[in-house]
Amino acid sequence: MKPKRHWSKRVHWGRLLVLLGLIVGMCYSWPTYQPPGRPEVRLRLNYLERVIREGAKPNTALGKLTQVNPEWGLFTLSFSTYALANLAAQQPDLRPEAAATIGRAIRVALTDPIRQPFEEVLPNKYLAPSLPSSVLYLGHLNLMLGCHRQLVPNSPYRHLHDSLSATLAARYQEPAGNLASYPHQRWVPDNTVALASLALHSQLMGSPYAETGRRWVATAKTKWLDPETGLLVSMVDAQGRATEAPRGSMLGWSIWFIARFDSAFARQQYQRYQAANSTSLGVLRLYREQPGDYRIGAGDVDSGPLILGYGIPATAFAFADAVAFGDWRNAQRLRRVISFGSREIRTGDEMRYGVRLVDLGVNPLSEALLLWADVPGAIDAPKPR
Repeated sequence: MKPKRHWSKRVHWGRLLVLLGLIVGMCYSWPTYQPPGRPEVRLRLNYLERVIREGAKPNTALGKLTQVNPEWGLFTLSFSTYALANLAAQQPDLRPEAAATIGRAIRVALTDPIRQPFEEVLPNKYLAPSLPSSVLYLGHLNLMLGCHRQLVPNSPYRHLHDSLSATLAARYQEPAGNLASYPHQRWVPDNTVALASLALHSQLMGSPYAETGRRWVATAKTKWLDPETGLLVSMVDAQGRATEAPRGSMLGWSIWFIARFDSAFARQQYQRYQAANSTSLGVLRLYREQPGDYRIGAGDVDSGPLILGYGIPATAFAFADAVAFGDWRNAQRLRRVISFGSREIRTGDEMRYGVRLVDLGVNPLSEALLLWADVPGAIDAPKPR
């Protein structure tokens, strides 16, 4: 009987090894990232386009989100725009639909529920007709205007695009080198959006404004990099001195926009960010809000909840960067993390993603961000295989 039991054990362990091999094989069977197919994108666009059509009145999804955090309403419109612009670049038949939806998103961004919160914190001193002075608002608005003009050269917003671009470029002569998002708060990530918008204006119209981004990068390399990690700081003061250390949620965001005006510097930051803030778990990769941080807690409005220092925005924005740079293996590792933490919600001809485990209550923003991250951008990167 002993030989029989020994054989039985071999069979048992053999089955376990086969099962383990199948699990590992499944994890590695699709080792590089594949963007979502057109049927899935169609369902996700249906959801976001409906949200934008409804506008930002108090009883709408966008209006309710804006009441929680005014930035989230603006970001829903802007990141939906960036996703649509990237999709239209890849799918020419989508251009008319993308142009129409981006035009509606701009109209909503100019309405009181979206615009006024930024007027209250930083009164207009620069523009007529009146717009907020906050670079957070103006940067996203100007990049949205550029995305629309890219699809509609004779855009009805072309004059606003020209005047706003000229104003932003002139304001970057300020000693701080970064414009204010809020009083006494000059956040670097918000400025990268505005600089990307100026680069797009130069690309479309031949204006000299792209030089603003080149000057900014030259200054960043001498004044705004952390001496230990070489990563871009998060905030500066009115004299252009760094006042807040690098943070994952802000680095991941900034890298994507910097790539629009200096792809070499952006790629360098991407590589340093991965080296300093991330942990590879084989088939997964996680990013920390700060290097060496093992906190567990609610975090703040930017970092979101932290688990051993790892954050949702820090990881999600790194995913967008990996897709933009064509780092498909890393993108797949990060997409697995996002898939684990999200769930599909289908209603009729619409689909969106909810968040598992924690109740963040950030839709439709989370869907706009995920679609933007899922779609490769227009920078020079290899195609998915």
